[in-house]
Amino acid sequence: MKTLFDLSGRLSWLLVALARVLVGALVLLVVSDVAVRNAGMKPLGWAVNTSEFFLLYITFLSMPWLVRRKGHVFVEFIRVALSPDLRLVLARVVYAACLALCLYLTWVASNSLITAVQRGTYEMRTFDIPKWVVFFPMVLAFGLSAVEWLRFLLGYDDFYDRDLMDVGGH
Repeated sequence: MKTLFDLSGRLSWLLVALARVLVGALVLLVVSDVAVRNAGMKPLGWAVNTSEFFLLYITFLSMPWLVRRKGHVFVEFIRVALSPDLRLVLARVVYAACLALCLYLTWVASNSLITAVQRGTYEMRTFDIPKWVVFFPMVLAFGLSAVEWLRFLLGYDDFYDRDLMDVGGH
């Protein structure tokens, strides 16, 4: 299992690195589109649709890394009111629920991806793009996030062991 979790961590890091590149490209795209418009030139017709796809990819490519780095928001006041034993039980319930949800969404996104590939459907916008391209990052994100929640559930790490002051919480 440790090998699976190590591979998941490496892949998550690669995906978030790609997301960072896309954030930079998105900034350049928006600045370019605004500059072209302000210069009185014809706007980049493909910029809006490209931005939408970049935002989709940035969101989903970052998701597994966010889980791994314990970056999700959670409500601490419930946990501090519980005994340590109940905190552990609550944590396991949360991990199991997140794992189940990620597995379900992986299944839904995978079915949509397979259907899009089988039917050869396209997303029709300013430019056509195969619809599977929309579902692919979702399958990756939910699948890898499920692996990360499994890592927490099996006790390889604890989502709640971080100091909230270190990550900007109060």
